[in-house]
Amino acid sequence: MDDTSVNWSQTRWNEIKANLTPFLVKSGYKEGDFSFVPISGLTGENIKEPVDSKTCSWYSGPTLIQALDTLPNEKRNPSGPLRIPVLDKTLDQGVIAHGKIESGTLNIGDKIQLWPSGYPAQVGSILDHKNAQVMYARPGENVQIKLIHIEDEKMVQKGDIICGRDNPVPVSMLFEAELDILELLDYKPIMSKGYSCIMHCHTFADDCIIKDILEAVEFDEKTQ
Repeated sequence: MDDTSVNWSQTRWNEIKANLTPFLVKSGYKEGDFSFVPISGLTGENIKEPVDSKTCSWYSGPTLIQALDTLPNEKRNPSGPLRIPVLDKTLDQGVIAHGKIESGTLNIGDKIQLWPSGYPAQVGSILDHKNAQVMYARPGENVQIKLIHIEDEKMVQKGDIICGRDNPVPVSMLFEAELDILELLDYKPIMSKGYSCIMHCHTFADDCIIKDILEAVEFDEKTQ
């Protein structure tokens, strides 16, 4: 909002909201699912501290940090099956896997597996997001895990899932999904049987092919 072409203009603010709201609704969100906060990324105004009323007299809502603090916490199950998508790996007196716990609780000494390879391992140590050693970690926490019995870093790949040996993650080459098509590539303007694309799921990304289209429904703004 501090750009010289905008200069905290309420007219420009209303124009941005008017243009973005229909797009977000068309993308599947309801109007209560999102809100707008005017900020300056350059000066930090209205990110943590409220913007000065002399700069922006027409806005009295929350700062960006305040708006983020009011968001509900995502529901994760600390008692569920262990699921940690691997984001990265490093070598530091052993192989270290980096990732965020999506489900379950990780403890030092846990016997785990890497999927889809099936390599068995054991948790030697756990570092939290502050690089502090902890005895356990719960869903939503970013962790670094020292993997015992994994001697070669090539045994760990980005997109692998760390899970418990008693409840491994299902592995499949075929799955059914519901897709919202927002935009297609200019040189591939029609999605049909045999359409090739890239699937991103957590930290995993790979080529995939649309085998069959079971049903297609077209929505307009009124039906949304």
